[in-house]
Amino acid sequence: MLLRAETDSTKPLVTTSEGVVGPTFAADTSAFAQDGSVQGYEGSQLITLLDPAGRQVFRRRLRKADFYNVLSRDVVMVSNPERPRFIGYHAPSQTLAFLLDVGIPYSDVWQECVIVLGLDGRVRRLAASYTSNYESPDCEPRLLPDGTVLTCQELLRLNERPVNLLKPKAQLLAAFPLSDTTLCTIYQYGEYHDRPGEALGTQMDATETAGFYAPEWVEDKARRNMPNAFISSLKGRVLKAFRYNGPEGTIGYDVPRHYIRQTHTYCLLDAERGVYLIDKHNPSSVTEVPFSQMKHFQGPQRPSEMRFQVEALMAKYVFYADTAQPTQMRYQRIARLE
Repeated sequence: MLLRAETDSTKPLVTTSEGVVGPTFAADTSAFAQDGSVQGYEGSQLITLLDPAGRQVFRRRLRKADFYNVLSRDVVMVSNPERPRFIGYHAPSQTLAFLLDVGIPYSDVWQECVIVLGLDGRVRRLAASYTSNYESPDCEPRLLPDGTVLTCQELLRLNERPVNLLKPKAQLLAAFPLSDTTLCTIYQYGEYHDRPGEALGTQMDATETAGFYAPEWVEDKARRNMPNAFISSLKGRVLKAFRYNGPEGTIGYDVPRHYIRQTHTYCLLDAERGVYLIDKHNPSSVTEVPFSQMKHFQGPQRPSEMRFQVEALMAKYVFYADTAQPTQMRYQRIARLE
């Protein structure tokens, strides 16, 4: 397989900034404040599949215009084309999946798109993974064993309607598989409100590549104690719902967690409260083990204990769990040095 990205500097493209692309890319610097016009150049991704003998099976070229209805048009237009990344192949459906990063040059503003191709090279689906890395969930797009594609906004099912992972008046913080047939999704409830007097693209100087717009997140207090974590089948059927307040993050979100292979258990950390244990083979079984129920670790490690650690934003947590009774734990909190 050959994966390439190309730019054609002989073909300029012009559009209107939606407020994030800055005046560095102005089509006319003197007029940017009035019309917001920005300029980029034509670019494309070229995906070529070869058979074992080196013969071409297909060649698919995707141009910037193919992504205008999936990602932000202005970001796509000024971006420097990136090579797509191969993320999986499903033989029964002859499906290939790729991941493409699209961003504003010289900035840390990025979006992400999933590309799904058939073995004949035809585009089966282009879908956004996230449209702002500042609010991106803890999620890695992937092609699952049954052919389902996790895009981080939806589950693309073979010959079925997609399963939407987004909820009204809520933000998706994480979406990750627990097994070949189950998925964990985590949300915060509320919505973004514009800050008074703040508008997209205001007060950017001529050297800025991107404008930063920070609307205010307003929590829905009425749902503060409602379940916000869901374990579901890949068809969207909820198997278990519970409350989990552990997501962290500054740019994008992260759920501190560890998979304990000895017991086939996922351990989700809530740095304020404790841990949640999810049985991989019985995901409807979720057990909370609060810190108040654990003892602080004092060496040595016992022969009956298994050791594992979870990295959080402000500290590292080391746990020692009894192999016969995994909810019996001791722990250490090791603060990070600034």
